[in-house]
Amino acid sequence: MLKQRVISALIIATIIVSVIFLLPQNFLIYFLAAITCLSFWEFHRVRFSNLLTLFALFVFILLLFITQFSFFNNLFLIVSVLVYLSSSIFMLSFPLNKNFIKNGITWSLVGFLVHLGFYAAILQILSADHSASFSSGPLNDRIFILFIVLISVLMDSLAFFAGKTFGVRPFIANVSPNKTLEGFLFAIIVSPVLLLLLSSSVFGLSLITLFILLFCVCLMSVIGDGFASMMKRAIGVKDYSNLIPGHGGIFDRLDSHMAAFPFFILFLNLMI
Repeated sequence: MLKQRVISALIIATIIVSVIFLLPQNFLIYFLAAITCLSFWEFHRVRFSNLLTLFALFVFILLLFITQFSFFNNLFLIVSVLVYLSSSIFMLSFPLNKNFIKNGITWSLVGFLVHLGFYAAILQILSADHSASFSSGPLNDRIFILFIVLISVLMDSLAFFAGKTFGVRPFIANVSPNKTLEGFLFAIIVSPVLLLLLSSSVFGLSLITLFILLFCVCLMSVIGDGFASMMKRAIGVKDYSNLIPGHGGIFDRLDSHMAAFPFFILFLNLMI
């Protein structure tokens, strides 16, 4: 199982890096919009019929178009971050709140909000100069995207291997029983430090502010992962789909990134 996950992860990483660096700007936006729509479809399909999911997807695609307007873009960012912060409270009381979580209105609403927030963050990076503090060059926005992806990947990888190596005590066991407190603590301490060393000279932020940002984004990635696990457990499914061998579906892979991207961009909007 681990071997299959590693092979799939390497293939996915190769495809994503190639697409991000090789596709023209407009095509990259369309590609990421398509990925977001696939994730949205998966999220709704595990809870609703094909017909209702198709209708929700149609509405979602219409809403994607209004993310190009600054007001709605920032609104989706803020609301999606609030959804994830609220979900951290729900994780602590799960499964007592299971019926509320799997309620059709709740499920669909949070599905819309987290996916719109994720795409709004992507669109801000690719359509505005949010990467101005990187060294000059045409690939700044692409590097920016990969850097935020790296935050979640590093956090997840360190927590996994540290948990396997010396993890004993469970961490949010009611949501994700395989995670350990030791793995989480190791990752949340080491990840921001490594990321700070990697990015200290490319952001227009003080080291303290940058460390706070990286620490919070690492924490948000954990919340995003826990959110996805909680939603699955509420309706009794293992994965959102079986599209990716060993990994589940698109949303299973995007869960932590879905929370990290909006928070990162919202923080920068407030600080720069």
